[in-house]
Amino acid sequence: MAQNRYKKLMGNTIIFAIGTFSSKVLVFLMLPFYTNILSTGEYGTVDALINVGQLMIPIASVGINNAVIRFGLESNSDKKSVFSSGLYTILIGFACLAAASPILRYFMDYMSGYTIAVLAFVLASSLRTLCIQFALSMGYNKMYAANGIGNTFLNVILNILLLPHFRIMGYLLANIIADLTLGLIMFALAKEYRYLLPPFSRKMDRGLARRMRKYALPLVPQTVCQWIINMSDRYLIIFFISREANGLYAAANKIPNVLLIVANLFADAWQISAVKESDPKEQVEFFSKVLGAYSSIAFIGSSGLIMISKFVMTFMVGKDYFISWQYIPILTLATTFGLLSTFLASVYMLRLRSRNSMVTTMICAIVNITLNCILIPLMGRNSEFYGALGAGIATFISYLVLFLIRAFNTQRYLKIRWNIPKTVFSVVILFAQALIMTLQAPLWFILVPALFLVLLFTNAREILLSVNKLLRRG
Repeated sequence: MAQNRYKKLMGNTIIFAIGTFSSKVLVFLMLPFYTNILSTGEYGTVDALINVGQLMIPIASVGINNAVIRFGLESNSDKKSVFSSGLYTILIGFACLAAASPILRYFMDYMSGYTIAVLAFVLASSLRTLCIQFALSMGYNKMYAANGIGNTFLNVILNILLLPHFRIMGYLLANIIADLTLGLIMFALAKEYRYLLPPFSRKMDRGLARRMRKYALPLVPQTVCQWIINMSDRYLIIFFISREANGLYAAANKIPNVLLIVANLFADAWQISAVKESDPKEQVEFFSKVLGAYSSIAFIGSSGLIMISKFVMTFMVGKDYFISWQYIPILTLATTFGLLSTFLASVYMLRLRSRNSMVTTMICAIVNITLNCILIPLMGRNSEFYGALGAGIATFISYLVLFLIRAFNTQRYLKIRWNIPKTVFSVVILFAQALIMTLQAPLWFILVPALFLVLLFTNAREILLSVNKLLRRG
């Protein structure tokens, strides 16, 4: 039974890796195309528009897509009620957002002329997410992965066609058309129309719909706070410094996103396995083993990315963006703790403790926005470059706080076993490596690779032991 559980986790991870990794890498490789066509100011505006759209998505959908997969995975739930409740919640929420949209341009001047396009992006993305999350809960793993490939390839093709002619609007249109098209394809291929009930049908399980909303509602402020942690620095850089500085910062952020790409491949498979495991004792063993390997991979991947950060930017961005490589080490540190915090959030999902997830994220968001408001203008007195670096430092500290809170709080619900000495040592090595790389300290080209090897040796043993256990006996 245990061996089967781990094999399913590994098998699903491989499926999502095949389907998602190639497509996400393709988007990553498009960065030189974007940065050579768009100016730093235009790229900063595009980044701001897409990110504000991503903020609106959980608000418009009332976070219901999180509930769709969580309750859809339950074998005894009414699938028609799950899908229909999700769809109608999104449509009602979007109508409310659209009605309130005229006030947006008064708070965000860069929205002027793009409001309708951003709203279309929100609706298309929300509907596609509903369709793919429901399909995933129904076991269409391969179809889910294939949809990710199709969405990205279509997005890339549309960007190549539209970006040179329509620039910012072209980027938005590419995302809208791709999401809408692939959402409809998933709706048809997974035959989700079979699960669509009329809005006021007596067949709708009202109790289930209420439980879904109760679970989803705390995730809305949580997602908003998560957005604040991830994205508020972009808007505060624009406010305190300039759009050009945000363009550099946004370009640098794309590199640590490689870690998120790899982690998300695992997360898609992990959420299925975490929910389906029911024995309490086995849950502790399962989570502890997986966390050991996961954290080691995160540390090694982050260390390697810091080591090659300067080199990779020589060919990943246009020459006007090259200086932004110095933001990568601190942003990679932030991403590392973000990945560990996200893993711990799966404990809250398992125990239906969405409120805990919300509260811990809110604390992190408060820390983040407070530090951003202090460090960006304070460090920006020296130069625009250092002002944006202050945003990276604020993001790192806030994610560190989030990780520490969740590491202690989740023990109330699941006694996960941590290898504390190894974790602390790895964090110290990673921090030293990032500091040396950013400051270009004497002999950095020797010290940084040496620290990588130390961290690799420290963590490789746990990975090998975990893999051996998974393959041999679970």
